[in-house]
Formats: sequence, structure tokens, C-alpha cells
Amino acid sequence: MKTINYERAVNLKHITLDDLYNNFSAISNTLSNDIKIIVETEAPLTLNTLKARMREIFDVAKISGKALEFILDELNKGKYVMEDEIYDTIIWPSRGKYNIDYLRINSDRLIYDIPSAEFKNLVKEYDLEGEELYRAILKYFNLEVLTQKARDFLTYIEKVSRGR
Repeated sequence: MKTINYERAVNLKHITLDDLYNNFSAISNTLSNDIKIIVETEAPLTLNTLKARMREIFDVAKISGKALEFILDELNKGKYVMEDEIYDTIIWPSRGKYNIDYLRINSDRLIYDIPSAEFKNLVKEYDLEGEELYRAILKYFNLEVLTQKARDFLTYIEKVSRGR
């Protein structure tokens, strides 16, 4: 299986929540540009990953519902492709979805933040099903405990990857 290093967006501009809420016209281009850099660099990415990057930009522990509205509005304005999956929304560049024949490694993403388009490549590597497959995937990521959340997620990934 082909792997590549995960490329993380850099050179993002800090924005305060105060500016976001009270002075949006002054920072809208900055927000739009930061989102473009993140999506173009890290796509496909989950909405959860985008929110993590935005927390860094805003220097906050959690993205509020109001801040998320601004972010989603910018995603819509930028015509990014958003694909709803059971576990999260996957964000693609405005040019649309494309084939992924690799798994990106060496990232700070949680297992749940790896889009199914990438996971399909890992599932194809194993001639296993069910719990044996899930444990092999966990081992690949140096994880040991198969929690119920991980089992549910990997069951979904197995079904999607195998076209079931």
C-alpha cells in the first residue's frame, strides 16, 4: 500500500473571536484564505479536522455554534465539496472529489478523522473481516483497545470499503 506523509496547513493567520463576531468585514478575507489553505493542503479532511485547525486559528478550546456558522458559510461561499458520511462530513476542494490511492501517515489525526476514501486502501491490504480486520487496523496505527466507538466506526469503514 502506498503511504505518504500527511501535509499540514501552515502560515495561517490568527483571528480573534471578537473580530469574527463584531468585525467580520475586516477579517472575512483572512478567514476565507485560512480555510482555503487548510482545505487545499489537507483535503480530503473531516469537518472535525477543520474545526481543530480553526480552534488553533482562534486560540480557543472549542468552536462555538456561532463560529461554526461563519466557517460553514465560508465553505459554501468557496464552493468546497462537502460529502456527508455517517461519522462526519468530508470536505474536498472546490474542484471536487478525486481518487485516492494512498493512506496519509504521520499526522495528529484521530482514527475517526481519516476519511473513508483513504481507509479503503488500508482495508484492501488485509484479507480479513470483522474483528480480525479491526484489530489489524488498530495495530497498524499502534492502538490496542478496540472500544465500542472504534468497533462501530471500523464496521462502517469495512462496509463502505467493500461496497456493502
